[in-house]
Amino acid sequence: MTRLFYFMNLIVVTALGGYSSVSAQMLHFSIFDSFEKTPRTGEGKVIIHQPETVKMLVGTRIDSENIDVYNGKTYLKTAGYRLQVYSGNNQRTSKAEATALQTKIKELYPDIDTYVDFYAPFWKLQVGNFRSYEEATLMLRGMRGSFPKVKNEIYIIEEEIRLPLD
Repeated sequence: MTRLFYFMNLIVVTALGGYSSVSAQMLHFSIFDSFEKTPRTGEGKVIIHQPETVKMLVGTRIDSENIDVYNGKTYLKTAGYRLQVYSGNNQRTSKAEATALQTKIKELYPDIDTYVDFYAPFWKLQVGNFRSYEEATLMLRGMRGSFPKVKNEIYIIEEEIRLPLD
C-alpha cells in the first residue's frame, strides 16, 4: 500500500511538473518559435540569429510619436483616408452647419468617428478612419445614399487617421 501511495505521488508530481513547464513554454511562445520548429517532410528550417532582447521586444508596445492617448484610449496615428463631408467658409453659419450634419451622421452611423475642425477660413467635417481606399469608397457610397442633399460635396481625402489599439 505504501508503494502504491509513493507511486501515485510520483505520477502526480511528474504530471504537474510537466504541466508547469508546458504552460511556461506557452507563455513565451512567439513567431520566432514557429519559424524555428522542427520542419515537416518537404519543408525547410529557418534559423534566426538575433539578440535575446530583440526577441523579448516582439509584441510589446513602444511609445512613440505615432501613439496618441485620447479620452483614456490608445490610438495609432498612421496614413489613411477619411471622407470630406462638409467644407464652408461662411463665418456666421458654417460651424453650425458642420455640427448639425455631424449630429445627423452620428445618428445613422454611431460607430464612425467624425471630426469638425476649423482650418482658416474653412469649417470642415470629416468622417471615418479608413486604412484603405476601398473601405473609404464603400462608406462614400453609403453616405451619398443617406445624404442626397450633400452627395456631390462628399469625397475621399488622404489624411492621418487614428486606429484604436485597445
